[in-house]
Amino acid sequence: MSGIKSCPKCQSNDIDTDGARGEAVCTNCGHVLEECVIVSEVQFSESAGGQSSVVGQFVPESGLSSFRSGPGYSGFSKDSREVTLSNGRRVIQHMAGLLRLVAHHVDVAQRFFQQAVQRNFIQGRKTHTVVAVCLYIVCRKQKTSHMLIDFAEVLQMDVYELGSVFLKFTKLLHIKLDPIDPSLYIHRFASMLEFGDKAQQVALTALRIVARMNRDWMITGRRPSGICGAGLLISSKMHNFKRTEAQIAQVVRICDGTLRKRLNEFDETQVSDMTVEEFHDAFKGGSSHDAAAGFRAANDQWEWDSSCAPPALKNNLQAERDKEARLKRAVAAAEKVVQEAAEGRPPGGIK
Repeated sequence: MSGIKSCPKCQSNDIDTDGARGEAVCTNCGHVLEECVIVSEVQFSESAGGQSSVVGQFVPESGLSSFRSGPGYSGFSKDSREVTLSNGRRVIQHMAGLLRLVAHHVDVAQRFFQQAVQRNFIQGRKTHTVVAVCLYIVCRKQKTSHMLIDFAEVLQMDVYELGSVFLKFTKLLHIKLDPIDPSLYIHRFASMLEFGDKAQQVALTALRIVARMNRDWMITGRRPSGICGAGLLISSKMHNFKRTEAQIAQVVRICDGTLRKRLNEFDETQVSDMTVEEFHDAFKGGSSHDAAAGFRAANDQWEWDSSCAPPALKNNLQAERDKEARLKRAVAAAEKVVQEAAEGRPPGGIK
């Protein structure tokens, strides 16, 4: 405690100091001069039984931790929450090293893990599972090329179980994440398919194909792996690489049926009728940055048409057209009946 000689209120020198509570009070006017003072020295007091104990509390970086002395105690002790936070930091650093995440990602994940501990989200769940969820949230916010299945493989657990914990944690903290951009994974998957010197060109073409898929509403409501797989398969064919559906599906971690569905949906779009030269000419003014960031290149090249409408809008438009067609047929049939009645003929042309 600081050496206060007089009270600033009444100028009295009668100052009562309490080292255990860290307070200094003027006995003349009752003014509190100091409270909750943190000191660097350690003081001991002796109890009636002759045992010595420490005066005050130890204040570490993470919070308060009591100091216990006497029989059976040898010094500072950590509570269960501090032990959990310490283990969480260790697991976060280990898992981040396996997934090649930087120190900034580790720091942000530690703050998410601390919130999980404070809200008792860690109870009933393994520390490694909560740590994986915290790191995945950081990857989603920082828009890295890591997928949830990468964390599931590190933990050797079902990706759907990990996804369930992820959804519960984001709901608890009211975390809103942007939809996943499939273009984040194109370069990662392209490097795994061994395209050699043309890997950059194949990836750029795949980005443009994904951009066109986004314009045709193929990305909405679908996982990015299937979109990336379809884009890379089409791009590899355009650059004369022989890659089978099984090879692409194995790299992007989807089944062959999902990949074929994405290809069939792409076949229904107008761009599927283009030649390779027409497709590249349409993106002549675009760059890889434009194709990867927000799909601006695709949206600037074509005008909007009804074929690029969302599936729900397409279905509604088709239902309206069918309704109008049925109405026209009913009106034509009624007019025919009226005309036959005016001519004195039986309905339906019966003589």
